[in-house]
Amino acid sequence: MSKAGARAMIAHEVIVQADPETVFSLYENIESWPRWDEEVAAVSLPDGLRENAQGWLQPRSGPRAKIQVVSVNRPFQFSVESQLPGCKMGFDHRIEATTLGTRVTHGVYFKGATSFVFARLIGPLLNRGLPLTLQGLKREAEAMTK
Repeated sequence: MSKAGARAMIAHEVIVQADPETVFSLYENIESWPRWDEEVAAVSLPDGLRENAQGWLQPRSGPRAKIQVVSVNRPFQFSVESQLPGCKMGFDHRIEATTLGTRVTHGVYFKGATSFVFARLIGPLLNRGLPLTLQGLKREAEAMTK
């Protein structure tokens, strides 16, 4: 595979005691993201969680990033991407009903010529933050079902 096609992926999952629709409703409520995702300081997605919608996300540490929704399959999946020099960084969110509860998986991918650089620079921070984000989402979704 050429470096231009290189892709690195980080993923974590959690089981949530709430149905997929409840979990997805938290994603659709863009303004709620900073409440349950401690990595997000602020976010704006004026057209909502719709394919090709554009906005921005301000992480608690790091620069504000332009984001674009690249896919939505309600209530099972959505992805957003942000352009970095020489690559795209994407955040993939997947929801699956199981016999144990709803499995929620958050993945981060880097694709493009410089993906290996950003995976090494940003990857460890994201790898530490994803489980915290998932725990916040779990708490929020389960509180909605009580």
